[in-house]
Amino acid sequence: MSSILEQFPLFHGLSQELLSRWARYFSERSFTKRQILEFPADCLEPIYFISSGRVKISYLSEDGKEFTVACLSAGEVYSFHSLALATALENSVVCYLGMDKFRLMLEECPELSIRLIRLLGHILKETNDVILDLAFREVSGRLAHVILREGTPNTSRQANQPFFLDFTHEQLAALSGTTRQTVNEVLKRWERQGIVDVKRGKLFVLNWEMLIDKL
Repeated sequence: MSSILEQFPLFHGLSQELLSRWARYFSERSFTKRQILEFPADCLEPIYFISSGRVKISYLSEDGKEFTVACLSAGEVYSFHSLALATALENSVVCYLGMDKFRLMLEECPELSIRLIRLLGHILKETNDVILDLAFREVSGRLAHVILREGTPNTSRQANQPFFLDFTHEQLAALSGTTRQTVNEVLKRWERQGIVDVKRGKLFVLNWEMLIDKL
């Protein structure tokens, strides 16, 4: 388990002694696609780390409308909230522990507290970005922002090199706070403009600069 913990940014660079000692606090659980993440009743206030796969964090309104605030990938961490749903977007494996164990880790390593504050600040910023998108951006702008956030080219890839974004239209709709039909309409318009290409329901970004102009 200590070797698994090393893959998470929260623990990068910490001593093997600490990681080996903390490893006994963690358990591992696998979830299939579309399965809601649930943890044993004796694991109070679970904190979970995505080892592989992807997990979306969402809320449901009283009329059943879903509001997705985050999409987690391998290496990311989140805590279990009573009102939030965590659902596997694909077959996923998570490592988890209870808040009582995590508090022991914080006491043993003050540096971990500093890292956690930075992480929480990042999560808060992303959540605020989603809220601002819903409040002030048109649908096309929200969709462009989601695609840019989830798949912006890194330095090893040229800006206009085609890039495959592994999200279904349904997932893009949930992340941008709209309907699948609206996502289809926007993407078809962008296809005609040469911004994206959609093949067999999968999205390829062809021109990032033009996509940025849609914000």
